[in-house]
Amino acid sequence: MSAGLWRANSNPRTLRQTLLQRPRRLLISVALLLLFLLYLLIPCTPSYLPASPSGPTKPLHIQSSVVIPAYHERPNIRPLVERTFAALREPASAEVVIVDDDSRDGTEEEVQLLKSEGFEVVLIARKGESGLSSAVLRGFEKARGEKLVVMDADLQHPPESVQSLLDALDDPATPFALGTRYAPGVEMDRAWPAYRRLISWGARILARPLTSASDPMSGFFGLKKEYFLRTAPLNPTGFKLALELLLKTPLPSTPPHRGIAEVPYSFGTRAVGTSKLSSKVMARYVGQLAALYWWRWGVWGLLGLGSVGAAGAWVAGKAWGVWRRRKAAGMGGRKGGRAKVKGEV
Repeated sequence: MSAGLWRANSNPRTLRQTLLQRPRRLLISVALLLLFLLYLLIPCTPSYLPASPSGPTKPLHIQSSVVIPAYHERPNIRPLVERTFAALREPASAEVVIVDDDSRDGTEEEVQLLKSEGFEVVLIARKGESGLSSAVLRGFEKARGEKLVVMDADLQHPPESVQSLLDALDDPATPFALGTRYAPGVEMDRAWPAYRRLISWGARILARPLTSASDPMSGFFGLKKEYFLRTAPLNPTGFKLALELLLKTPLPSTPPHRGIAEVPYSFGTRAVGTSKLSSKVMARYVGQLAALYWWRWGVWGLLGLGSVGAAGAWVAGKAWGVWRRRKAAGMGGRKGGRAKVKGEV
């Protein structure tokens, strides 16, 4: 280190200015993050309120409805429906409701073929609408069963576990059944990418102050319809409907379950089709979190979320810097080693 640089770093005034600048930078970062959260919060204002069905009386034999949102999932529809009905203890009392966002990929024809074969399948083809949560909510509206189960169309949620969710809903103490990937003894498919695991972990950490459920990010869950009809206004544009329902459904507060049964399941990987996860979806999730923090704690919730986000960004930035320096040092060492060997030869 040169003498000039040492004197600059040793100057008490310079050190004091440096220390004063860091809190300012942190406050500016938090303020910018809060503005970003408010920007995301605008489209996430709760605007959906469940209403009792006003259509014809449901068939008495339909007791359970499996709601499946779909978009470009035609290759998965048949195995999904066949495996679901094969796994049910009483398939004659169940229906599958597929909500398709105008895929135009043959999904409608596939459903019609399944219906002609005797499967109780209902198709809701939405035109000019899109979105995961809004599709599930539309399915809930049309479902005829008193027990509702939600699962993805990509077969990552095992149809063989649907019966376990329905069984959990039979207990009056647990009107909400949550499929969890994080219970003891549960294995996650090794082919699931590491970056997806990291995203899931980060999303769970951010949702931890809102709920103690082990897997609030799960898209595999069940709910009794009578409780769904009593929920507070919901956000139909959110990415994680289970998290929204966990907070806004008037569940029993009696310990130990507090209205929630956690059902372990092994999460698989998509065999056909492409994932719908994107940066836009992740931004919507942050907006949904901001709306839920605001709903529960007001401005203090946003401040807390902003502080956590800023701290997380700082830690991630530091980790990224350390990783880059180590990578550069390793590359430099390898290059030096190769040069030395070449000179010796």
